[in-house]
Amino acid sequence: MRGFVLSSLRGRLILLVLLAIIPMLGLELYMASEERRLRTDEIQEDMLRLAQLAASNQQRLTDGARQLLIVVARAVRNSDSAACKALLADLLIQYPYHANLGVVSPDGDLFCSALPSRDPVNLSDEAYFRRALQTRDFAVGEYQIDRIARIPTINFGYPVLNAARQVQAVAFVALDLSWLNQLAAEVQMPEGAVIAVSDWRGTILARYPDPEKWIGKSFPQTSFFRTIMAKGEGTAEVVDTDGVRRLFALTSVDGAPEARLYVSVSIPKQVVFAEANRLLVERLLVLGIVSLVTLTAAWLGTNA
Repeated sequence: MRGFVLSSLRGRLILLVLLAIIPMLGLELYMASEERRLRTDEIQEDMLRLAQLAASNQQRLTDGARQLLIVVARAVRNSDSAACKALLADLLIQYPYHANLGVVSPDGDLFCSALPSRDPVNLSDEAYFRRALQTRDFAVGEYQIDRIARIPTINFGYPVLNAARQVQAVAFVALDLSWLNQLAAEVQMPEGAVIAVSDWRGTILARYPDPEKWIGKSFPQTSFFRTIMAKGEGTAEVVDTDGVRRLFALTSVDGAPEARLYVSVSIPKQVVFAEANRLLVERLLVLGIVSLVTLTAAWLGTNA
């Protein structure tokens, strides 16, 4: 009879301990879930601000290219090839983000270039050239390996009009895509973070880190990217092209739909939650130790 009473008492004490521990465990898990949610919101806001900063920088470069080409178009209107080349060579020195400056005749033949070209070059198939001819306005090209500079660039074009307002040439500037690396270094990117610029086709124009592995490649146009591209800006959690689940922020640079650029920032989830996961493990470990000590005390106490 006494053993039954002790056993019953021991069971009740252990049950009481468990009833006390279970809510504490639930509270810990709830707090961890809330911390992760708040952390996600905070990180995505920071990522979006960083994307907006990069987009603003790209917009300044684009606006600067437009203003430069307007000046070039006026200056070369009545110039010969030698004078044009000398002018562009002097201007290129003043703009470190630009890989080349040039002027193309209406049939696409290179008229003059800041950088020398040994062989004849025809650029009639370039997107910026065709758009500048068609719209008679500033035009944004697509990713390319520049045929003269021999490096990855995105080119901008602007029509050179004669006195009769007819297109007599197209001036162009080639933007060196390495500028993003400098920006990423300046803002001290978090560990594991990736920042990239892509065009409307999804082609990666600039990326940090590892630009040499990614520039020129295309990422899949998932429903997320199509939705965000339609809105112009947003955040989400998606699996990246490298198979890693990441938090993403995406924003756009102003421009025509067929020439719009997009800036994205992403961070692996495991990096974002590394500290939160460590704290959760520590708290669960403490709770486990306390629970074990309490259960042991309840067990031994009934034997006293």
